[in-house]
Amino acid sequence: MMTLGALLDRVDELGEDSTIYARRPWTCESEAFATSENDVDLVELARTGVAYLLEVSIAREVIDVWRSWRAGSSPTSLDRCKAVIHYALHDAYLPADGTPRTGN
Repeated sequence: MMTLGALLDRVDELGEDSTIYARRPWTCESEAFATSENDVDLVELARTGVAYLLEVSIAREVIDVWRSWRAGSSPTSLDRCKAVIHYALHDAYLPADGTPRTGN
């Protein structure tokens, strides 16, 4: 497995219909992989601390919104991770000021 940061650096190379799974607690250093939902044993993943994070298509959208809210800036690996993890936890985009949303 690779880290979540490395996986998100290559998100445009992943299959559109793939899903991202990562070991909790989610950080840029979490072990992560992307595969079809049909190819995983969710019970086994849960036992090992790996959980559904987001569909690849949504992760791409989250990163695109990050760029557009920041005048087209290119996100760093850490920026991608923060944005995707924030979305996975809060079902909301990371605000442009970088302040994580609380609650939920």
